[in-house]
Amino acid sequence: MAKRRRRRIVRFRWAAGCLGLFVIAWLYGYWVPFPYRPTIVAAARQNHLSPYLVAAVIRVESRFQKRALSQRGAEGLMQIMPTSALWITTKVNWSGKPNLYDPLTNIHLGTWYLHYLLTSYHGNQVLALAAYNGGPETVARWIQTGVLSSAQTRYESIPYPETKNFVRRVQQFEAVYQVMYVFLSFGKHF
Repeated sequence: MAKRRRRRIVRFRWAAGCLGLFVIAWLYGYWVPFPYRPTIVAAARQNHLSPYLVAAVIRVESRFQKRALSQRGAEGLMQIMPTSALWITTKVNWSGKPNLYDPLTNIHLGTWYLHYLLTSYHGNQVLALAAYNGGPETVARWIQTGVLSSAQTRYESIPYPETKNFVRRVQQFEAVYQVMYVFLSFGKHF
């Protein structure tokens, strides 16, 4: 009897969670755009990433404003620092100085870098996103001092509020994009 009750509770929670995601997706329908979709999908596939993750990073970083410029000097859709862009171009054999305000260039370099970070952290999305926002040196220091572990799966332990908020928001928007563009389109996605 207790097993049956537990199963009903689990099913109810699962259904409530799905309904909650559906409601969130419906509410965000007008506020969660997906411009540059073909470019994002192509770059995500090329770099073995989820296009929903890439769209979520862009949404949180720049709100899809291709001329976005942060106070620290990060440029474009994926908010890439010019020094990081130069480092990335040496790794991908890019000739010339990249125009980070060009959406195609920015998304190409940003997705490569995100893939690089995910590979560096063995697929750990929390650490990769924290490194994308706060820098790999900072995340390495947190791991070395025991603030974070290399098996970190939750963002709550991230000590920088800005980085913690970034990781939380990216993961939330990734879930919303998945609901909106997979579940609400009846499984027809990229």
